[in-house]
Amino acid sequence: MKAYIDCIHCYLKQAVTCMNMAGVDEDRQHEILYRLMDDIKTMDRNRTPAENSTEILMKVYKQIGSDDPYKKIKKYSNDLALELYPKLKDRLKESEDRLYDALKMSVAGNVIDLGINRSFDIDASLKYSLKVGFSKDDYDKFIDKLEKVNEILILGDNAGEIVFDKVLVEELVGMGKRVIYVVKGGPVLNDSTMEDAVYVGMDRVAEVITTGSSYLGMPLNKISKQVRELLADTNLVISKGQANFESLEQEELAKDRIFFLLKIKCEGVSQVAGADLGDVVFFTR
Repeated sequence: MKAYIDCIHCYLKQAVTCMNMAGVDEDRQHEILYRLMDDIKTMDRNRTPAENSTEILMKVYKQIGSDDPYKKIKKYSNDLALELYPKLKDRLKESEDRLYDALKMSVAGNVIDLGINRSFDIDASLKYSLKVGFSKDDYDKFIDKLEKVNEILILGDNAGEIVFDKVLVEELVGMGKRVIYVVKGGPVLNDSTMEDAVYVGMDRVAEVITTGSSYLGMPLNKISKQVRELLADTNLVISKGQANFESLEQEELAKDRIFFLLKIKCEGVSQVAGADLGDVVFFTR
């Protein structure tokens, strides 16, 4: 996915959110934003928004002297989701299709995205996902693929959301599937890292590996050789969130193998995905 004009606003919004998280005063924020505007002018519009965002964020981190301004809020998000975890498991006990509802729960957690939304309502998101469901829905295709594989690769997204993903992973493991779960190699926004995976116990139900970089999404030229090979060789992949979608939707290796599971949070992704703003989707190219 190429960058849209609205992405420029998003780059700056993410920068401001980071600086607010780090307690940077307004005068200093103005200085940094004005410098970032010069950097944004030279960015390649043919690259994905996720790549451009990452490079802007790394400049912000350097200038404010913080390598993880979201550290506290990530822990808060994880703790909040862990409180909901028993309720999610209880809800599945009443389900007529546990895997389908686990996918809906997983995408409900995608609302915890402080890179785009500065506030979130997990309960409302959960109710919406379970009641309304997916506007684009390739679940039948997914089940056909699932029956033919023993291993699934899941590309994780945010802290907090990783707890909702854990519910999904447990359902897949209960079906006899081996799951490899991918987190970021270093902190960026509120994306989950190995620290988050261990904190919520994902490492006890899946093999957890990192992308080998701090880049948002899954840019093939920035991630580790191990993850590139897994993306190329694994027959069934679940990709969580917008940044992973931005990175992979146009790649040949995504066709009929990568299932995108996300909430549509901006107009650019809405156009490319062919869904409305606010929809939750589960589909493959």
